[in-house]
Amino acid sequence: MTETGLMAHAAAASNAEVKPEANPEMPWMSRIEEHSSWPILSQLAVTMTVEIPLSRFKVQDLLGLKEGQIFQSASPDTEDVPLKIGDVQLGWTEFEVVEQKIALRLTRLV
Repeated sequence: MTETGLMAHAAAASNAEVKPEANPEMPWMSRIEEHSSWPILSQLAVTMTVEIPLSRFKVQDLLGLKEGQIFQSASPDTEDVPLKIGDVQLGWTEFEVVEQKIALRLTRLV
C-alpha cells in the first residue's frame, strides 16, 4: 500500500482546509472514507496500538485509577508517537482533542 492509499486529513480547529503542495501523483482527500480502497480497508480486522511511556507509573496507580486523573508522560508533548500493528510500526501519530474526545492524527508513514 502506498502513502497515497492511507492519506487522510482532519480539518484544523479553525476549520481552515490545509492542503499539501500540488502533486498529481498524490490525490488529496478530506476524509479517508473518500478513498477508492476504503470499502476493502474498512473490513480489515487489525488492532492498532499506540504506547506512551508514563513516568513512575506503578500497578498500584493502575488499580486506583479514577476518572479525570492525570499522569505525566515520559515523552515530550511535541513528539509524535509510534503507531503499530502487532510488532510492525506503521507510522507516527499525534494526539488531538476533537469534540471533547481524544483522537489520533496520522502524521507520517514509515
